[in-house]
Amino acid sequence: MLKAVLFDLDGTVLDTLPDLHACMNEALAQFGCPPITLEQTRRYVGNGGLLFATRALPPERRGEAEHFYRDIYCPVHIRCKNERTHPFAGEAECLAALRAAGLRLGVVTNKSQAAADVLARTLLAPFGFSAVLGNRDGVPVKPDPTLTFLALRRLGVRPEEAAFVGDGETDVQTAKNAGMRCVSVLWGYRPREELAAAGAHVFAHTYAELQATLLGML
Repeated sequence: MLKAVLFDLDGTVLDTLPDLHACMNEALAQFGCPPITLEQTRRYVGNGGLLFATRALPPERRGEAEHFYRDIYCPVHIRCKNERTHPFAGEAECLAALRAAGLRLGVVTNKSQAAADVLARTLLAPFGFSAVLGNRDGVPVKPDPTLTFLALRRLGVRPEEAAFVGDGETDVQTAKNAGMRCVSVLWGYRPREELAAAGAHVFAHTYAELQATLLGML
C-alpha cells in the first residue's frame, strides 16, 4: 500500500533551469570562464552541484572544480532570488489531491541543503512537504539511497510503502537502489529515451496523469 511519495526537486517540482543557468554563468564570469548555454545547463544538472560545476568549467580548469563549487558557485546559488523559478502546470492540484488521500510528501534533491531550505521557505511552502532533504556534508548524493532512506524515516514509512517521482535517470536509479516504486515524469530535463535506458517503465506526461498513477497505487 502506498503511504508516501518522495519527489525530486529540479525539473520535477520546480522548473529551476533558468535560475540554475543564470547562477552558473554568474559564477563562471567571476571565475574568468566562458558562459554555458541553457541546453548545456539542462544536460549538466541532476547529479549534484559539484558535478554540475565540473561539467560547466572548461576542460583545462576542471582540476579547480571543488574550489569553484565551494567558494564561487555555492554562494551565488544560495543567494539566488529564484525569480525565474516556478512550479509546473497542475502541480498544486495534484499535490493537494495526494495529501487529501492521506499520502505523506517529501523532497529529496541533489541541490545543496542551504539552497533547498530557501525554496522550502518560499516556493515549496504551499505544497505541504513534510521533509525537504538536500545535499549535505558526509552524505553521498543520489543515486546513493542514503538521503532517501533518511527522508523515509522522517515520514515514518518503509521503502516498499513509498514511490519516488523524478525527471532524471538519477531518480530512476535512486528508486531502484532504495527498493521503491518509481514514476518518471516527462515535463523535466531528460527525454523519455534516456529515462527508459536507465530502467524507467512508468511515465507521467502531466501532473494530472501523475496524480492518477499515484492514487492508483493506494
